[in-house]
Order: sequence, then C-alpha cells, then structure tokens
Amino acid sequence: MKRARNVGVLLYEKVDTLDFTGPHDVFGVAGYLGSGFQVFTVAEKEIPVTTVSGITITPRYSFDDCPTIDILIVPGGFGARTEITNSRLITWIRDVASQATIVLSVCTGALLLAKADLLKGLRVTTNRKAYDLLRGMVSPDTTVVENVRYVDNGKIVMSGGVTTGFDAALHVVARMSSEELAQETAAMLEYIWHGKLDIRRAVIEDGEAVRGLLVNAARWIERTQGLVQWREERFTQDYVSGLIEQYELFVAHMDDVPVGCLSVHWKDEEFWGEQFHEDAGYVHRLAVSRDYLGMGIGTRLLNWAEGYAREHGKSWLRLDCMAGNAALNRYYTREGFTFCGRYEAQGWAASLYERRIGENRTLG
Repeated sequence: MKRARNVGVLLYEKVDTLDFTGPHDVFGVAGYLGSGFQVFTVAEKEIPVTTVSGITITPRYSFDDCPTIDILIVPGGFGARTEITNSRLITWIRDVASQATIVLSVCTGALLLAKADLLKGLRVTTNRKAYDLLRGMVSPDTTVVENVRYVDNGKIVMSGGVTTGFDAALHVVARMSSEELAQETAAMLEYIWHGKLDIRRAVIEDGEAVRGLLVNAARWIERTQGLVQWREERFTQDYVSGLIEQYELFVAHMDDVPVGCLSVHWKDEEFWGEQFHEDAGYVHRLAVSRDYLGMGIGTRLLNWAEGYAREHGKSWLRLDCMAGNAALNRYYTREGFTFCGRYEAQGWAASLYERRIGENRTLG
C-alpha cells in the first residue's frame, strides 16, 4: 500500500484566507474521496497567525517538527511582501521545494518563490496587481504570464489571484491522480472548475478540430525542433475522417475549445515487433494546442489514457515517438515512461516507451 502524499500548506501573518483554504479544501476533499492526499498546515512557529481578513489560525506543525512534504502550497496575501525579508521562511521554502514533488503558489505566494530563487527560466504568474513587482524579482529569462488562471512548469505550478488557487489545486489533483477525481472533487465543493478537460470519443464533426491540432503540432515541432516528425500535408480532411472512423480517437475540450487529442490502440505489432503483447494500451497522435501551453494538458491526457486502458483490463501504457526529437523523449521520461528500444525504419527511427498502469511514480 503506497503512502499518502503529504500536502503542506504554509501559513504566516496576514496570509490571504482563500489563498490557503481553497487549495486546502481541494486536497482535503480529494483525500476524503480516497486519493491518498493528507493535508496539514505549517508555519515558522506553532503559534496562532492572523489572516488578512482577521481569522486566527493555529498551524498544525512548525518548521522544526513538520513531516516530509510532497506537495507544498505557498499562498499569498499582504504578508507575503513582509515575509520576503524573512530569511528563515525563505530558506525553509527552498529546502522543502528541493525534496517536494510539486510546489504550488497562489497569488502573491509567487513573490516568496521568487525570493527563494525557484523561478529561473520558468513561465510564472501571480495576482494581476503584482505583475510588475514579480517582474522585478525574477531573472530576464523568466516570463511573467498575464491574465491566466494558472501555469504548470512541471514541478512548479503557479496560480493567479485568490480563487485561481482552486483551479490550480484541482489541476494538480487531475495530474497526479485522475481527471475524474478532480471533477468529483470540484462537484463536491460545488465549484466551477476553470480548467476542466472534457474528453470524449471523436466523431466526424470533430474532424476539422482534430486536423487543426495535428497540423499545428507538426508545424510547432518543425519550427522549434528543426525536424519533420509529422508531415503536415498528410493530415487531409479525408485522412482525419478515416482516423475517426477506424480508430478510438479522442478529443479534449476546455471551455468548449478543442485543446488536445490522442488515439488509443490495442494492437501495435508493427512498431513493437517481438516485444508486442496484448496487455497494453498503445497511445498514438498525442497533440496539444500551443494556445494552452503550460497547463499540463499532455500529462492529463496521458493519465486519462492510462485510466482508459485500465478500464479495459490492461497493465501497461505504451507509446512511441521520433527518436530524433530529444525534447519529446525527455518529456516522456519525466512522465514516468521507461525506454524499451527502437523501431528502425528507412531514414528515421522511433523510440519505444512504456509505463506500468497504476505504478506509484513522480510526475513533473
């Protein structure tokens, strides 16, 4: 039986109430529903702190006796502007972040992550009233993203102001557990999740949307990686219609906008050869809209595919990607896939990857 993930919620004087209670309730409800999250509060000392709105909270732990934290929540509030000068708190954040799987900031909690030097080269966000302040605290290669509810950098997840912390926390639940659990958690909280993925089997009417996702992915790979992984001209309307009719092709929508697609196959003897077996689902044509970059949609689609394969009694999730695409190969390794070999073709090769369904792994 795997250990529950410890979710530590940082408190300090003049923290914003919703900044920490929102994510606390999200992970608390998800834990109640059986996901294996255990939530607690922690502060520099085990003495009461008072929030911006005047509520007094006694933290469960101090920095000195806090258990190991897997997911660290760093909320914002007026007090964040003061705590950036608290060297002990900043050092503690840096030390805990080095061991944690996920660090989630809410609102001006981003300032504390910046002070802890955790944001170099990332896409970051915060409360709209603190954009300029955050820009002044990060390195030139760090991009402050405005007017988004959250951004996902893998280990570092950052949300905008106040209630966006609900969305980011639900996103992490979906990423680390399942899309279904996140939706069930949001429903129990009676919260409209801005970031919910609606994943369904594609029909002919989805053809143009799927074609757009595949074409744009092909263009993006060629522009950024300098290689042709998918030939754009291949994705004609007839070709995509054939995919929809022949395979189990799925399209994901967020707020009624198509943001990703993939297909799941139950046979792939051509690529896997002697390694092929029927105890796996085989993922193909995974594509994510570049307009939604940084929201962890690829991870969530892979996790959804894993759940879908599990429902069909499979023990493994498998996929292949172009061997020459180093960035994509690194991505699948970070997602917990193990390299199994290569498929050699004339003039190109594919890397073969698999991960065991339901295995306890570290994402990000």
